Amino acid sequence: MTITPYAGNNITGTTGLIAIDKVANVIRFYDPETLRETKSFAVPEPQAHELAISHDRRMAFVPLYGDGIYGANRKPNNKVLVIDLIARSLIDIIPLGEMWAPHGMAATSDGRLWLVADIPNKLVVVNPGRRCVEAAYDCPAKGAHQMALLPDESKVYVSCKEGDLAVFDRARRVWTANVPMRAPGVESGNGSGSEGVMPTPFGDRVIVIDNSNSDLRVIDTRIDAEIDRIPLSFAPPTNPRRSRLAKLMLSPDGRYLVATAYASGLAWVIDAADLRRQTGVPVAKGPQGMAFPPDGKSVIVASHDSGLLTRIDLAEPRAAAAYDGGSGIEVLAYY
Repeated sequence: MTITPYAGNNITGTTGLIAIDKVANVIRFYDPETLRETKSFAVPEPQAHELAISHDRRMAFVPLYGDGIYGANRKPNNKVLVIDLIARSLIDIIPLGEMWAPHGMAATSDGRLWLVADIPNKLVVVNPGRRCVEAAYDCPAKGAHQMALLPDESKVYVSCKEGDLAVFDRARRVWTANVPMRAPGVESGNGSGSEGVMPTPFGDRVIVIDNSNSDLRVIDTRIDAEIDRIPLSFAPPTNPRRSRLAKLMLSPDGRYLVATAYASGLAWVIDAADLRRQTGVPVAKGPQGMAFPPDGKSVIVASHDSGLLTRIDLAEPRAAAAYDGGSGIEVLAYY
């Protein structure tokens, strides 16, 4: 197995590829070279959404969000699946009590799992070994939905669909800053917040994509303030009061930032050293999650609405190949 430096969900490896098929509510495994599906199993309850990988690459954690979407989750769930990546099997289901609708998450080096639960609007600390919630903190902005850790794990950045980017100090266990995300004239609703959030490899910057204009917001993590704003080139107009379901991920070598926007049908390959150097690549309807093969030459984009995986060549950039992607994958990762 090839081990690369751990960076939250932004990892790679040669052992396998795991994918969360939200539409079918199925966990799928693929051969990391051929992208041929090798195993799958049905999730016993609704509805698998996101993904985090443990530091030793032995476990995957998948939240059970419920049968709906943000703002319309009529039967929310409150559990986290624990998957053995070596055996490729479900080994536990951790109950979260009142922490309904768990979504974005990240595993820390101390074996804990940090996640956001959007119905109580909490940042939650889970101890998988003890199968319990250790702590929960009220999020200062509405719609906590995605999150990211700095590489040194000192801070958590919570992306909220209907409010500011919230910053949490892990050592002091307090919220320390709010970074505005609203567009002029948009005071509430999905378009008033942000979605994808990703730290740079050295942790000096966090890049966030807002839900109103699909602008890349560059945050200086020393002062937790916006220092630059870059629009995505060729982004088609969408209703600013609706979420664009935009996601971000940096390649493990830090050379490329890749963005997807569910409402656009596009992926963007961006020079991480100059975020204004962008190439838009058309992909199948509903692009969401991304995964980087260990050779660093391409990225795999999952199109949630189309059941398709698209391999994008990073150097060109262009769509180089496509593969069957189940019914509708939201996120995936090499390990």
